[in-house]
Amino acid sequence: MKPVIVAIALPLFAGCVTPKYWEATGGNPSDGLVQLSYVHTPFEYGQIRESQGLAIATGRCQFWDYARAERAGTEKSVCRTMGQFHCLETKVTQDYRCQK
Repeated sequence: MKPVIVAIALPLFAGCVTPKYWEATGGNPSDGLVQLSYVHTPFEYGQIRESQGLAIATGRCQFWDYARAERAGTEKSVCRTMGQFHCLETKVTQDYRCQK
């Protein structure tokens, strides 16, 4: 009976697709830089919509009197919470540059 329980429980811990949403976590109006981030755990497979991030960044840029936003560089991942053997929580950050 134990192998059946393990076989049933294993898929529950294999990871699942989890919608993740960008949040404004930093930036500077004088530099025209907006930083967006989300956090995920090892058991989550984050599903991010690029259009959602661009909409948030553009809204922040327009609030600062810029016309629009563009992605700047690549996503950066940093471990926020380290477990004994692996990272338990990762913060992913993307920079956006405001354009006139």
